[in-house]
Parts: sequence; structure tokens; C-alpha cells
Amino acid sequence: MPDITVVGGGLAGMAAALRLLERGCRVTLFDSGTRLGGKAGANHDLGDYNDHAYHIFPLWYLNAWKLVDELGIGDNFVDCTEYWHLEAGQFPTFKILRNMASIKSVPQNLISGVLPFPQMLLFFYSLLDLITQRYSKRSLLDQISAAGFVRSRFYRTEQLALQYQDMMLKGISVPSYFVSAMTMRQVMRYWLRYPAPMFRILKGNLQQFWITPIENRLRQLGCEIILGHRLERIEVSGRAVSRLHFLTEHHARTQVPVDNTILAIPFGHLERLLDDSLYRAAPDLFRIQGLNSRPMAALNLYLKRRIPGIPNHHVDLVNSRFSLSFIDISQFWPGFDTTVLNLIASDFERLAPLSQPEAVDQLLADLRQFLPQITAAEIHHVNFQSHVHHPLFMNDVGAWQFRLNARTGLTNLFVAGDYCRSHVDLVSMEGAITTGLLAAEAVRKKEGMQEPVEILVPKVYPDWLMLLGKWTLLPVAALAKLATFVWH
Repeated sequence: MPDITVVGGGLAGMAAALRLLERGCRVTLFDSGTRLGGKAGANHDLGDYNDHAYHIFPLWYLNAWKLVDELGIGDNFVDCTEYWHLEAGQFPTFKILRNMASIKSVPQNLISGVLPFPQMLLFFYSLLDLITQRYSKRSLLDQISAAGFVRSRFYRTEQLALQYQDMMLKGISVPSYFVSAMTMRQVMRYWLRYPAPMFRILKGNLQQFWITPIENRLRQLGCEIILGHRLERIEVSGRAVSRLHFLTEHHARTQVPVDNTILAIPFGHLERLLDDSLYRAAPDLFRIQGLNSRPMAALNLYLKRRIPGIPNHHVDLVNSRFSLSFIDISQFWPGFDTTVLNLIASDFERLAPLSQPEAVDQLLADLRQFLPQITAAEIHHVNFQSHVHHPLFMNDVGAWQFRLNARTGLTNLFVAGDYCRSHVDLVSMEGAITTGLLAAEAVRKKEGMQEPVEILVPKVYPDWLMLLGKWTLLPVAALAKLATFVWH
């Protein structure tokens, strides 16, 4: 059976390694860090595990859930059906959306108060309008932002555009004026088909409850895992990769001959590896120069007491300066008797040049507009991760043409990562896992192995049904638009 070298120990690399090990391949997995998991893992600091950021697992993450079932870790998850909204100065009064993609929840969500009734009705109609756009318009939709799409429709309002902006920033860390309408359309189609519960989260930290079970399975199957090795150069001979050059954690340089290589590293790292020899052998790799990324900071806030009134649900801080959202993990994770907030700052770019203490002070000042109880005296300690050097891929307008397929122009080089092309089309754990499976399947075909790698694709409702709903509700949307002129 073939030897496979996987570079990158995040979900994409781990998924690829797992499926190839199951088919009898000899797999060596390299990662530059001190642990596996990448952005889907957690760092150990001051006796606590601090997630890279809180992660959600929607039901349409079919390949992730298949892995969960295989590992027998379904009990590690808890259902989440509500998304709470808090406006500045309104604590402890929240507005609640329940199972946002569920048709059954629409009546309740219309009167949630998150938006005035007519605006809320237009919000849901706009989603239906977007997901009914014909797939033949894919290339066009990729050139339009989500905000641009909404603003081009007859029902557009400023509040509606702001709601899109908030949803995109909190959901995928990309402003609605950047995110591709094509990406949003695809994700909404999946979520509509798998609406309840809205998503699940882990009952503990990502490393112990999610990544370690995968790592254990890899080791059981004989995977050789080598940490602290950063890929520095790809050596090419003809139309194939011959060697990989690594820099170890002890600053030693080592060369590894390879048969087949899967690169499952961030595209920013891959960009730094591009050179003349790679361009001559596989110029398509250089498409990634058109991709963009942005940091999404995480702040884990450990308090000295439990703050009453904070719900055990995800909380969106409406119109916060740095697009903050959080979850109180002490209400899910074992071992905490005081409030522990896991915050995400989706709009962090303006703070990126600041020192860590100043950035933390600015984030806390933003948070206190909503939770004034959290004074400096209430804070036990904080764990701050700016992720300036670990930014997220942006699903921005026009990105599809720059994303890579699993196979490259080199006969034995394959790529994986949520910036690569897949049906998921979203920076997410499911996107990472799926592209890892696609890379494993490409290796399988190349080596002529018999058992295909199964890649699950979510079902969607038929176009005729969604179009019927859209045209049936068109008069209602028109009336709602008229009502926005008088309803404030």
C-alpha cells in the first residue's frame, strides 16, 4: 500500500489521514504546533483549556456527524435551539430567536422583537428569495455580496441590511458587504433542510471532547504523528514532489522523501511556499493569491462569581463595536462554579495593531456596554487570542475562482482545507473535513484502491417547492415593505 505524507494536523489533515489509514495506507502526519486540531482545537493554559473560539455543529454537518458516530462521542454534545440578542443598556432583557431556519418557528420569531414585525418578515422573505436563485447563476452570485443582493431587491431596508451584516459577522466573521451571496445561498439551503436543533455544541473543550478522540483513532490505526515540524520548502522533480523540507521546533532542518503528499495547511502558509519550481510544475496553485483572510479574536473571561441573568445560550451583543458574541461555558462544561465567558470579536481588524493589554481593554469596554457588572474587580483572569497570525479564510465575493481543487498539477500533490472547493463552500469545520475527504478520495483514485471514500452531501428542498413559497409570499412581502414606512 502507498505511503502518504500529510502536512497539517487540523481537521482536514486528520480526516484525510483517517480515511487513508482505514484503506491500509501508511500515513505520516506532520504539524508545526504542539498539538493536533488547528483552529478546531484548544490550548492548555494556567490549568484550563481555552478553545480557539467557540464552535457550533449544525445538523447539516453530515460528514462531521458521521465521524462523531464512528468515534462514539455523541454524548459529548448538547442541543442549542435559541440565539439570544442583547442590546446595550438592556440587561437582563433579551430578545430570542428560536431555530431560525425552521418553518415551524417563523411565527414565534416574527414577534421576537429582534426587528420590527414588518422588517422581520422581510428578513425571512429575503432568505427565501436568495435560496431560490437558480444554480445556473452560480458564477454571477459569486460576484455579488450578500448585502449587495439584499440592497438590489424591492424590499430592501436599512434595518434589513444591518441584520444581514450582524448575522454574517457573528456567523462566519465576514461582513455582509464582503461575503459572497453564493456562499450564503448554499448555507441557507442546507440549514433550511436541517433546521432543528439550530446547532449543537460540545459539553467541554474542543481538544479533549473532539480532537483527542480523532487523534486516538489515528494512533490506533498506526498513524505516525510528528509535531513541531514546520514545512519550509516543497522540492519538485519533474511533475512530482520529491522531498519536503521541514524546520523543527529545535531549529534543525530535515528533509523527508515522499510518495504522495496532502497539504492541509492554511492558504497563507501555502502562499509562502510558492516559488519558481512550483509555478513551472503547477501554476494553478498560484490562484490562492486571490484569496483573503481576517483575524477573529477570542477572549476567555474567567470571573470570580456567577453573574445572575446570563443565559445558557449563545448571546449576540447587538451593534457592539467589535461584533461581540459569547457563550457562558460554565453552564455547559464541568468543573466551573463561576461565570466563564467565551467571547468572539468578529470585527477585530482595527484592533490588530494594538498591544495585547490595550486590545483586551478595548474589548472589555465594549462588553461593559452590555454587561456593566463585569468590572475589573470581578475578573479573575483572561485568556486572549488575537489570531492575528492565524486568520480565517474569508468567503468573500469572487473567491470561488481562486479556490483550489483537491488534485493539483503535480501528480502526487493534493490539497485540503476549507479554502478549497467543496459543496460546503464555507469556512467551517464541515468544510475542512469535507476537503480532507476529497483529498483522500483523490489519492485513492490515483493509487487504484478499491473502496471509495464516502463524502456526504446535505439534501435540499426541491427548487419548485421553494419557488412556490417565494411567489405565494410575494404579496405579503410587498405589504410588509409598505408597512415599514409607517411602522417604527
